Amino acid sequence: MTDKEAWMHKYLCKLVGWTISHSVTVRGYEMDEPRFGLVLTRPDNKKDQMLVVIHSDPEGNAAGHLEITKEKYGT
Repeated sequence: MTDKEAWMHKYLCKLVGWTISHSVTVRGYEMDEPRFGLVLTRPDNKKDQMLVVIHSDPEGNAAGHLEITKEKYGT
């Protein structure tokens, strides 16, 4: 496993054990482009939530990446 693969595996393991509670649309860095995301909730603590935003190129055909933000996110 390369260093990049190991880093990505560790990064994505942050999502293990969380439950998708709903999807959201958020504004991207360029205010014209919406981004789509998922709000995750810990099954044992409904107030502990995480926002995962899905990023890609404008056409949506690139590999893309997930931006994981742990915060209290209103439902």
